[in-house]
Amino acid sequence: MKTVVIKIGGATVDAEGLLRELGQSIHKLLPDSFPVVVHGGGKDIAKQLSLLNKEFTFIEGMRVTDSEMVKIVQMVLSGDVNKRIVNALQQENVRAFGFSGVDNNLFVASRMLLRGQDIGYVGKIEKVNTSIIEMCKNHELIPVISPISRDNEGNIYNVNADLAASELAMALKADDLVFVSDVPGVLINDTVRKEIPTSEIEDLISQGYITGGMVPKLRSAADAVHRGVGRVHICGWKDSETLRKELTSSDSEGTVIFKQA
Repeated sequence: MKTVVIKIGGATVDAEGLLRELGQSIHKLLPDSFPVVVHGGGKDIAKQLSLLNKEFTFIEGMRVTDSEMVKIVQMVLSGDVNKRIVNALQQENVRAFGFSGVDNNLFVASRMLLRGQDIGYVGKIEKVNTSIIEMCKNHELIPVISPISRDNEGNIYNVNADLAASELAMALKADDLVFVSDVPGVLINDTVRKEIPTSEIEDLISQGYITGGMVPKLRSAADAVHRGVGRVHICGWKDSETLRKELTSSDSEGTVIFKQA
């Protein structure tokens, strides 16, 4: 049975009808694959922060997060977004179980410094405890995971969902890691690049072809491939056939990140 980690972003979660199609798409992968869903929710977080008149900034695609903001992020991701996804999957007869990196110490985090700069309660994952994932697999439950995590002192951190998905895929030695994005793939000069070897990624970033949130996404992808994940896919969402097509090389419409032999 193949293990497939699927990361869906906040903009994708909010797209009309997509969650229903996600449920259908995951249903089509069963029983040959064990899908594990990791989700973000940046759009929903921004909406909530705006309602509370709380300003925020990004540094290299990471949201600077203070102690008040991390509570809001946890509420939105682990409360609202997580349960919306679980509900949508169960409507398509996919038995889903939603939780966060906090639960059973799935992700043990520490404070992330970005080029030596403290960006608040933003975490990086130090350790992955996969026992709760194995429990889900044994009980034929599809995990739906919010990336909110904790450290050994009980501090709660906002963890980038791309990084969380990568770390989890590496810990599970996943066959495939799929990033479902709000773009059809990695765009170079407005054209989807079908394949990118990991050796080219830093050059593409330094030359300005890769910017914003795609920077941590591609770095996560490269790290994952170098540490045991079979392939990483970055794709947009079309319909309930999207996941099946992306996992079939001949039908793939997104970008595949791979390590050259």
